[in-house]
Amino acid sequence: MRPSDILDHRPGDWTTSMKIRLATPQDAQGISRVASALGYLPHDDDALILQRLEHLLASRHDRIWVAEQADEVIGWLHAQHVFRVASADFIEILGLSVAQEAQRQGAGRALARQAIAWATDEALTLRVRTHEARDIARKFYAACGFTLAKTQCVFQMTT
Repeated sequence: MRPSDILDHRPGDWTTSMKIRLATPQDAQGISRVASALGYLPHDDDALILQRLEHLLASRHDRIWVAEQADEVIGWLHAQHVFRVASADFIEILGLSVAQEAQRQGAGRALARQAIAWATDEALTLRVRTHEARDIARKFYAACGFTLAKTQCVFQMTT
């Protein structure tokens, strides 16, 4: 099955007026607005957000796409080519966020299609992690063709 078969658009979605493109530094505020509305990061430090975005855009291993409608960012996806010393490379979706008013209109699927195409072009597995409490995200990724590979615990140390 091809990625395009999995992610067919629904009739009446926004895809006819929506544009998917690689992000630029000028998208920092739009990305921040969409991310902060969904609880990802504070919307109060534009300089830090721009610095992070510029760093990622300069990386050969990271790609960030935005969904845009009427010249406004309505969603974004960040994926990374991951290298591990003892296992095969893979592409991982590190973040996907769609503005509340644009959800369930095709933006998330269109963004996911970009990561799927990148992984396909590189002949790599595509992975995504989501919190087990995010039921909507789990259903979204399953509908896109992802299958549950494993569950794990995440340990963290604040230093």
